[in-house]
Amino acid sequence: MIGQAVRLLRVIIGWICIIGGLILSISPIPFGFIIVIAGIILIGPRDRSLRTIRALWNRAIRGLASSSVPFVSALARRIIIFQSSVEQRMHQWMATRSTSRVASRRVAAEE
Repeated sequence: MIGQAVRLLRVIIGWICIIGGLILSISPIPFGFIIVIAGIILIGPRDRSLRTIRALWNRAIRGLASSSVPFVSALARRIIIFQSSVEQRMHQWMATRSTSRVASRRVAAEE
C-alpha cells in the first residue's frame, strides 16, 4: 500500500519535473535540461509513456533528417549522432558498473 503511494508520488513529481524542465529549457535559465533528466530518473526507464514518447521522438527526428530543407536535415542528423553517442556511453557505463558489482560480490564471497 505504501509502496504504491510512493510510486504514484514519484510519477507525479517526475512528470511535474519534466514539464517544468521543458518550460524552463525555452527560457534563458540553463537548468531546464537538468530538471527534465531528474524527472526521467524519478519516473524510471521502464515507464510505458516514456518509452512511447521516446519512440515518437526518434521517429520525428529521423523524419526530419530526411527533410529537403538543408538546415533542418543537418540539425536532425547532428541530434541523431549526439543521441547515439550518449546512449553508447550510457551502455558502457552500465556495463562497467554491473561488472564492478559482480567482481565486488565475488571478492566478498571468497573472503
